[in-house]
Amino acid sequence: MAKGVKSITGNASPEVGEKNFYEVSSFYQGTVIKNEKEIKWKLYTQQSSGNWRELRGPQKTGKKVPFSFPEKWLGKKLLIEAFVYNPEVKSPPGLIVAPKTAKIPRINKVELFYVDDKKGSVFSFMEKLRARAYCVNMFLKELTFTLWEDDAKGGGHNTNNKPIRTLKARVDKNGVAVVEFPLSEAYMKKAMEGEVDVKQLEFYVTVEYYKNKKHATKNVDVDNPNPKVPINPPKKTEPKQPPKAKGSPAESKPKSKKEEKGILDKIEEKWDELWDWWETPGTIKKEQLPTQQKPEGRSPAVVQEQPKEKKEEKECTCFCDRDISATELKEMVVAMRKATNDDAGENFYKWNKDNLFTIGHEKFSEKTYEKFAEVLNKTFKNYEITTCIRKIHFLAQCYHETGAFMRSVEGNERESLWYDPYRGRGFIHLTLKGNYIKFQENSGFNVVPNPKLVSTNIEIAAMSSGWYWKFNDKGNINPFADKDSIFDTSRLVNKPNAKSSSSIRGYNQRVNAVNALKNKFEYPQNCCSLSKKEKPKENTTCPSELSSCICSETYPVESGFINHARVIKNHVSVIEHDNFSDAKTSVQKIILHRTAGGTTEACIRAFKSGRKNKSGGIDHYGTHFIVGKDGIITQTANLNKKTWHCKGWNSKSVGIEVVGYAIDKNGKPTLGLKGQNPVAGWENLTDIQAKSVACLVKALLNYYDLDKTNIDCHEHLAAKEEGEGQIVYNAIKDYL
Repeated sequence: MAKGVKSITGNASPEVGEKNFYEVSSFYQGTVIKNEKEIKWKLYTQQSSGNWRELRGPQKTGKKVPFSFPEKWLGKKLLIEAFVYNPEVKSPPGLIVAPKTAKIPRINKVELFYVDDKKGSVFSFMEKLRARAYCVNMFLKELTFTLWEDDAKGGGHNTNNKPIRTLKARVDKNGVAVVEFPLSEAYMKKAMEGEVDVKQLEFYVTVEYYKNKKHATKNVDVDNPNPKVPINPPKKTEPKQPPKAKGSPAESKPKSKKEEKGILDKIEEKWDELWDWWETPGTIKKEQLPTQQKPEGRSPAVVQEQPKEKKEEKECTCFCDRDISATELKEMVVAMRKATNDDAGENFYKWNKDNLFTIGHEKFSEKTYEKFAEVLNKTFKNYEITTCIRKIHFLAQCYHETGAFMRSVEGNERESLWYDPYRGRGFIHLTLKGNYIKFQENSGFNVVPNPKLVSTNIEIAAMSSGWYWKFNDKGNINPFADKDSIFDTSRLVNKPNAKSSSSIRGYNQRVNAVNALKNKFEYPQNCCSLSKKEKPKENTTCPSELSSCICSETYPVESGFINHARVIKNHVSVIEHDNFSDAKTSVQKIILHRTAGGTTEACIRAFKSGRKNKSGGIDHYGTHFIVGKDGIITQTANLNKKTWHCKGWNSKSVGIEVVGYAIDKNGKPTLGLKGQNPVAGWENLTDIQAKSVACLVKALLNYYDLDKTNIDCHEHLAAKEEGEGQIVYNAIKDYL
């Protein structure tokens, strides 16, 4: 009989960075707890295999405990479990949580560290100070870290306060931005001049992420090794305090000690509103020895270029050379059904959920997921379908051939086919007497006199499909799966002589099934077979400060929008016009544009404003994506919807606006309108912008199963200014 914790309660969708409490709500009958400290807690993360891996940390005890989740767990499945004796590692008694994006961008805290990455409290004047800001919902935001003089011990300020040094860093995917400040004489000169306390120097760090939103650490004291007594100490001035933004984190906080003493008014830019603040105390003393930096290099998050760390090779968890479990198989079937529709346009999952083989006049005698997984795994081994990509293509073709794994036989009972009784049966339809004979000779299954064995015995149905996959008259299909060619695997299963995808029955469904499986398999990024191959020494496409890239990862598209940390959603619904006839296969081109403006925000305003038409109404034009000069990708339209961006191609393409001006012969911005200089060229892309455009283009080509020949420029397809899209293509081509 089970004893211990039976269930817990708490927020299953906590915001990242937010503290939530989780509490034991019930115990198994007979459980006696004398002290609440007997209740322990564990936290797990779900791996791609479906297994739970424990996350180590300080042991939490008690009936009610707090948890908060950093940005790196955004969108991940986590399991929180309380236990008395041994954890069950399941839900219930545990609770599955999926941290979500915080609604309000904020800095949670700023901390100071030594260069060996240990938290700092007392620093040496002759070492470096590492400042680390922890943020939520601020991925890729550029933060400005400024080291400031504090002229009066304890935090007072005067008008001579000036920045000593300013550094910039972007927030990484884990919600962290880091810089290093040298605390040497050269960089502390301004702080030393005019210092009243000749024994030590004081300073603090301000972190800025919008021009009107600051975040300050508490002032830090620095001992002066070469003290000077100022001749004319500066006069103190009364500071002006910034107002607190309505709805901001600062609005609900009391005044900081810095704010009380007027430190926050000494920013050179004009204050609008205080958004958030945090304070961290620290002291720097002359007699303190400098910290020795780790020999393997700085923290990977620091702004300066880092030596690459050698990572231990982790245990492979992909689907190469291993069985698929019944649970994993069910998840795959459900994923394909949710991604595909029947001939009437109805989603397969709507009617079938996770049921197996319930339709047709010939049915399997055994059709559980356990048996289904067993016969598939046996087939994989027998017919060399052993890698992730081979299994993906094989399962996707079986999925279509069986009507979403609902029927094992072609047609209906009353329907007469000229090749009866050897009609299509099995996961990949075994059809015609000649193929039945060949399969019988190869396998030993007596299917020629008993053809219905292929549609009523689930093992024979699987084996016949594996046999056809490897030994059909047109040749082994595995090599085409290795090339990830949906067209060729579909052609060889359905119509070997097909010259185009339109000749293949259910081609769109086959494509969608493959893509759904790639998402479940986490292919290609989690495939061990690929990781064992020689990789490029450097990923030259992705900006060096980014640890992940959309072009090299599998990413979900949810309700038409890419769910990936590299892509910001700013939905401008007025630019959407009708649905694509098929959200995936309709798109034949990725078209490159320039905004003729200087910012993403200006482009979005133009999308929303629209243009007057001849009838006096407003037409709204726009693209699905905008890439700013800072490399930030913004999605403005649903991928299921058409936008007006290239006449004649709106129903067959996705457009990308790349921020940048049209320029005249003098290099000045112009639109070439009446009274303006004509357009002579285009502003060059920034380096990070070019790399981000390349990342996005590669991701879209992969998503739509296209190649580089499907990239085009606006001016090549419609009457537009020469060079508009070409300058973009020239900037990204070496990264593709």
